[in-house]
Amino acid sequence: MSQSKISRRAFLEGTTAAALATQIKPIKAQQKTSEELWPENGTLISDDGWHLWLDHRAEWKNDEIFLPDDIAQDVDGVVRGKGKPLPVNAPTGGWASLSVDASKEVILPATVEQHFWGAFGHRSYTPEEYRYAADDPVPQNGAYFGVSWWHRAIDIPASMQGKRIFLHVRGARLRAEVYLNQKLVGYSIMEELPFECDLTHAANPGGMNILAIRITNPFGRFDWVDGLNAQWGAVKLYRSHGFGGLDRGMTISAHDSVRIKDLWVLNRPEPQKITARLELEQFRPADHQFIDGTIKAEILDSHTGTSLKWSGYGPGASFDYDGIGSPSASFGSHPNVRKDGPVLSTRILELGLTCDDAQLWDIETPRLYHLRVTWIGKDGHTDTRTIAFGFRSFGPTGLGTDAMFRLNGQRMKLYSAISWGYWGLNGLFPTPELAEKEVTQAKKLNLTCLNFHRNVGKEEVFRAHDRLGLLRYMEPGAGKMAIGKLPSGVAANAASIVMEKPVDAADKFAQQFMIAKCVGMVKAFRSHPSLIQYTLQNEIGADLKNPDTLAILAAMRAEDPSRSIVLNDGFVAPPRRAAQAWYEPWNDKLHRSDEEPWGDWWNQHQGAGDQWYDEFYKSPTEFTYKAPFKEVITEFGEMEGCATPDNHSLMVHQITETYKSWGATSYDLVDHQEIIAGYDAFLNRWGFRKAFPATESLWLSLGSKCYDTWQNYMENARISDELDFAAISGWESTAIENHSGIVDNLRNYKSDPAPIRQTLSPVHPVAKQRSVCVKRGEKAVFDLFLLNDTSKAVTGTLSFSALTPSGKLLKLVSLPAPAQTPDRFSYLLREGFETPALEEEGMYRFRFALSSDLSVTQTKAIWVTGLPEHKHSHRKIIAISGVTSSLRKQLAEIAPRLGIEIKDFTVGAKYDAIVSQGLTANSSAFQLSGDDTGLEAHPGGAPKNLHTGEGSLDTAILDAVKAGTPLLSMPQSDALSEGVARQLAAAGAFTYSGTVGDFRAPWMGNWYFVREHPVYAGLPDNQVMGIHYQAKGRESNGLLVDGSNIEIIAAYSRDHDRHIGAGTFTAKLGTGRILYHRVPEFHPVTQQRLLSNALLWLLTETA
Repeated sequence: MSQSKISRRAFLEGTTAAALATQIKPIKAQQKTSEELWPENGTLISDDGWHLWLDHRAEWKNDEIFLPDDIAQDVDGVVRGKGKPLPVNAPTGGWASLSVDASKEVILPATVEQHFWGAFGHRSYTPEEYRYAADDPVPQNGAYFGVSWWHRAIDIPASMQGKRIFLHVRGARLRAEVYLNQKLVGYSIMEELPFECDLTHAANPGGMNILAIRITNPFGRFDWVDGLNAQWGAVKLYRSHGFGGLDRGMTISAHDSVRIKDLWVLNRPEPQKITARLELEQFRPADHQFIDGTIKAEILDSHTGTSLKWSGYGPGASFDYDGIGSPSASFGSHPNVRKDGPVLSTRILELGLTCDDAQLWDIETPRLYHLRVTWIGKDGHTDTRTIAFGFRSFGPTGLGTDAMFRLNGQRMKLYSAISWGYWGLNGLFPTPELAEKEVTQAKKLNLTCLNFHRNVGKEEVFRAHDRLGLLRYMEPGAGKMAIGKLPSGVAANAASIVMEKPVDAADKFAQQFMIAKCVGMVKAFRSHPSLIQYTLQNEIGADLKNPDTLAILAAMRAEDPSRSIVLNDGFVAPPRRAAQAWYEPWNDKLHRSDEEPWGDWWNQHQGAGDQWYDEFYKSPTEFTYKAPFKEVITEFGEMEGCATPDNHSLMVHQITETYKSWGATSYDLVDHQEIIAGYDAFLNRWGFRKAFPATESLWLSLGSKCYDTWQNYMENARISDELDFAAISGWESTAIENHSGIVDNLRNYKSDPAPIRQTLSPVHPVAKQRSVCVKRGEKAVFDLFLLNDTSKAVTGTLSFSALTPSGKLLKLVSLPAPAQTPDRFSYLLREGFETPALEEEGMYRFRFALSSDLSVTQTKAIWVTGLPEHKHSHRKIIAISGVTSSLRKQLAEIAPRLGIEIKDFTVGAKYDAIVSQGLTANSSAFQLSGDDTGLEAHPGGAPKNLHTGEGSLDTAILDAVKAGTPLLSMPQSDALSEGVARQLAAAGAFTYSGTVGDFRAPWMGNWYFVREHPVYAGLPDNQVMGIHYQAKGRESNGLLVDGSNIEIIAAYSRDHDRHIGAGTFTAKLGTGRILYHRVPEFHPVTQQRLLSNALLWLLTETA
């Protein structure tokens, strides 16, 4: 007998099964605190003891693929697809291939990529996997596309004999074929969503049982884009995150002929009322009537287990429970909904429960209860199911007058961040520790919500949200595919896509797949009190007259009418005016943008920024994120951004040490290690170790730019009282593509989180600066606000003070707390407050504090600098050539203070120094590189066409430099710098190997960091070039240079690049010194100081 035809009996008695049997561990309730309050409705299968084997020779590319509605299991347990038995796809080489010795032992959750990234080689990404594949060869794809087997021995006790036995799987990706003792018992292509398998006919209660799950990962993406299908055999499927693996938390349960298949709780507008629905299922070996019985419902305190008093209605009758005896309702043949099939009969029953004694769930006191429902059949059999839930209400109110969100009747502004669903270690599913860390880190920042963005939610995460108190928004990922197909030739991420009706079978399958996924998502998570909203698609354009557009919203609402169900997140505002449609909780009215302004939900995206700029706040009436309306819900669903690197050093330590039990590896470990190696080499080579003794100190400094930026963005969002929803455009970063997150994919902060944490404190004073830099001797201007997101009025005095760079305390002003009114969160206390003249150079730290609560404090750092004194014995003559009018003006302004005279360069004349940008008639000193998504909503407007000719220096300038005249070379665009750098390199000033690269996109990021040097005297140094510099990311780049006379002062890099280049550096040509400055123009105050320093340094060095 060949191995592929080995009998089940032989398999169970063979050495492979015996070896696996030694891995059986007791299946018992989890011991972690995070699990104690959660009813599992079954016995947990241990997360450890699993074995992973890659079946890389298995055939799968031409398989027939089945939707959930195509799958059924007959009376004999045979799994069928469209009525035909599904094939039994045994492992290549037979079932004996699934041996312990041939497999890798793993702990769930896990993916193949976690343990075998690159095992079959690395290759460049394709454009269907990574948006920037065409011009970014740095990240390499090491994913495994194909079949993997996940197997272990499990315990099915003898007590389950004669019962129906079920396996519940929380999630898998992508196709899962489940085998028990070599028999196919389950099939699912609902990626990352739960499904169950009937084990009854394959189980060996009291004996040996081998569970094997065959996972097929056919394709996937590794970036944020979520709008592309891919071909698999004869059909198409959504190309989601490209990992293949399993979630944790599988359970086994046993039942008699009638079971409660599902139980869910829907919150009502009255917070102490709930609607509970249950799906009752009866196995029907013969055609007979559904067994009559009784439903018993109990509301239990999740901590004590005691029952609470409640009243309500049940199936067919109203009833009250006075706390004595058992609450129950009897019913006969009048179910709410009934469906009979050849094997199973099901019916949906509804209970309405009111519990006046229950404590409400909110984000400060997330009180959970258990609803335990028991079926007591007329024949005496029982079945019980328990669901965790919370009493709460959430939704929009005041539409048409003063729209806002309310949680349990109290106004609430949503401060969120968008998460793409990437997780450290395996990429796909969080460990319990990481799921809890996600919530605790968000709450420490005082966020009130997080978004499942372009990716479906995870059970582990929802449980953490429910237990710890944090709201959650959810998208399915590519929900627009439920409307139709992507038009031919249109990019997946194109703006405001309107889907087309599918015509061929492959596209129709993809549409049905996404409909099933959207509905499955709702059914999976609808009982979680933390979940507040479903959104079909981020940044969609839709035709509201297309019935399919509205049909999917109706299908989702049919499963959960208790939450807002929204068509679109993004660009509803001008100029795109994308379509919007949505349902309120428990309201049949569909809000539509073709019938009402903005569809009553104004939503704008503005993710095109790269850091904070002063232009984003000009006055209390003119600032970015000022909501334009109050009568509709207003939302900035993606705000500006500031992408910075992760703390790669910490991540490598955590992957290899902290999470060692998970295998000490991760799909992105090599990426982190390579990035560290690149920065280590640069810091060592170019003298940056004094500034950054440990590389980790550099990561933290770079991260501070991100947090300072978001401090200012979120202040704006809170100052706008009418704004209801503000979403930070990045929760987690990845090492491969998206670096805009404020945490990494292990949910670590990138720097000290105090700037964001303070800004989002429920009660917060804000001294909003008109400028982050002030010229020495001038006054700083602030607008003073009090923000109060609570229902309790603030009392006391607000005191504004400053600590000077030398440590002197300046008391500036004291103001009484204002009178406060319900539902108003923002109060302007003083507009245009001016400080005394700021005479010291350096960082002033302004403090705005509330006397009645010393923890309610804002700290704001303002940099003060001026022009240095000159010490020249005679006036110096500076020649300029090929410079912009802006630079000419700046030089003219500083000339009197420095004792210099500015003249146009003339061949043959003698000068003390020369300044040139290399500008020619065919070139431009300005560039706007990178993705321009959202730029139409940017204060600066949309990008403009630019001259792209290369820069050039007059050959007479090169001759003068060789003869000893110092040169300040400032080609501040790629085109200018490319020409000038090659020209100087050819002349022998340095070797030039190109650039690191420009700004690909706001979510990719780029950055400079600077060490101490006279050129940066009086400016922040030994740190990131942060918001006090305001060097524009779209105009930035750095040169890859080398040479014996090279000294790099300011360094540049971007996204996940392993190269670090020079932004500011010195070189020598002949006897003349060169100061090369590629960094874009700074904030006006710091720009003047930099120019002054540069000229004085060149003149002093040659004096």
